[in-house]
Amino acid sequence: MSRLRWGLIKRQMVVQLQVATLNLYSLGLFVIQPAVFIAVGMLLSHAAGNAMPDLVYSVVGGGIMGMWSGLVFSSTYDIAGDRYNGMLELIVGSPTSLATVEAIRTLTNVLSGLFSLSLAFITSLAIFGYSLHGVNFWGAGISLLLLLFAMWCMGVFLANFIAWSRISTWFVDYLEMPIAFLCGFMYPIRVLPGWLQILSGAIPIRWALQAMNESLLGNRDLTFLATHWAIAIGISLIFLAITRWLQVKVHDSIRLSGELSSI
Repeated sequence: MSRLRWGLIKRQMVVQLQVATLNLYSLGLFVIQPAVFIAVGMLLSHAAGNAMPDLVYSVVGGGIMGMWSGLVFSSTYDIAGDRYNGMLELIVGSPTSLATVEAIRTLTNVLSGLFSLSLAFITSLAIFGYSLHGVNFWGAGISLLLLLFAMWCMGVFLANFIAWSRISTWFVDYLEMPIAFLCGFMYPIRVLPGWLQILSGAIPIRWALQAMNESLLGNRDLTFLATHWAIAIGISLIFLAITRWLQVKVHDSIRLSGELSSI
């Protein structure tokens, strides 16, 4: 059973990558857009009088911004594309549940964004010669894994939100910049007013990203990092629970109405 499940995940990820590779829009989301955000961060850093762009908030922050934008639009537009092309009915009627397909797609999209971030990070190190002396590598590594998990949970939630209601598409389209603003993708979260920091506390990405940024800056305070990791995991699991509830709502609606027009 586990071998069959792994085979399904591998085949679905290969198909998703092939579709993204042949789609100029997807290439723009995961390759061009992160580069644009990083370039903008570098220009702003130079305009502020810095001799070289800040590694954490210009380079890494711009890459995270690109990852988030790509995740929002790819994971949600996959469902819209299935509906438009008449594939949604086939997916729901197949032995593999819609929830499983969405989870694998979102995982592929998250990993695609990670590739873009890694490429930007390595390229910046080669060009600017940043020193990694003092970086808390183990803290940054754990934080990055939790950041990817938080993004996956958010992506799965948004994909199911789209599946639950057509109208929600308009709402999701406006999430790109507010989430980036609240989570401090390209600046320290502490510069935000207190009430905005409280509001951003409901987003798991904020906690994982803050722990990663602090680790890159050399923070080795285990209490600080562990607290942020625990909060990121807890809120991510809450999003997964809500996602499960949305999945049940979708399939109950299908069984009651016998049609897919409700989603």
